[in-house]
Amino acid sequence: MKPDYVVIGLRLKEARNQVKITQQELAAFAGVSVSYVKNTERGGKPSLEYLLSVAEKCNKTIDWLLNRVHSDNKSQTQEVEAIFDPDLKQMVDVLKKLMESDNQHLRGWTIIQFQNAFKEHYTATDD
Repeated sequence: MKPDYVVIGLRLKEARNQVKITQQELAAFAGVSVSYVKNTERGGKPSLEYLLSVAEKCNKTIDWLLNRVHSDNKSQTQEVEAIFDPDLKQMVDVLKKLMESDNQHLRGWTIIQFQNAFKEHYTATDD
């Protein structure tokens, strides 16, 4: 799927406006020119380094900036990353790896096994 740079540009501008910083301030933080910031906000192709800078400065995820998710906070990711129980972290890492697989059968098997193992705790959602 080809990225829609106009939509990404709108997200970049929205992120910047939400934290109330100017294009000049963002340019200085990211180490780029003001014209570069303006160009990306109008649909120019941003560099990975620039996206990382915007994500950091504006407290957004790269997925949000690329319009891959609609939630604009990092709280769920931060919760998972903040797990200090090594056993729990290992379980989360294994589940994440299985669910990120390109193999649909493996993903389906994982969901079924999880549902069967935790019937009393599992809440299925309709997508």
